Amino acid sequence: MKGYFKISAILGAIALVCAAILAALNMLTSPVIAKNDEKKETETIQAIYSNYDSEKSKVESLDSVNSAITKKITAKDSSDKVLGTLYTVTGKNAYGAITLMVAISANNTVYQVEFLENGQSFASTVNSHVKANYHSSKEEVYELNPYSDGVTAEVGDLSEKDVENINVKCGATYGATLVKELVNIALADAKGGK
Repeated sequence: MKGYFKISAILGAIALVCAAILAALNMLTSPVIAKNDEKKETETIQAIYSNYDSEKSKVESLDSVNSAITKKITAKDSSDKVLGTLYTVTGKNAYGAITLMVAISANNTVYQVEFLENGQSFASTVNSHVKANYHSSKEEVYELNPYSDGVTAEVGDLSEKDVENINVKCGATYGATLVKELVNIALADAKGGK
């Protein structure tokens, strides 16, 4: 019985040392990760709106527990003109998390969609789907044909109907569906929850 107690004590001590090391590493790296995330967000905003002025813009951090929307930015330029509304939306499914920045133009259409995080196991397929169906700074796409009748929609000016009709059948259907849901959440909020 003494042997079991000794082994248990040794394993417990090892677990405590490992937990302390992980906690120390987390304390050291979390500010760096937060700074990198902030830098990526700023670069993404500037890719969407090159004349974005952070001093004039209004930033609202939202409760992500009750909504997929974690941040809402009323983007303005240096002359105080509203460029559009930027939403940071986050969602998760069985294949990983996705965080998007969705730009909604003044006429309540989807202007541009950018990834902030793509933790999907089929990440490259989901990236390809977004590039093919939404305006993105990474790869310019000018129009798509979401309808079977041949009617095209300008990418960068997607209405709610256009977003609903985007085909999400791809190698990563669940990820593409999650992207579509996140874009619709941002669009619905821009329209006042209608």
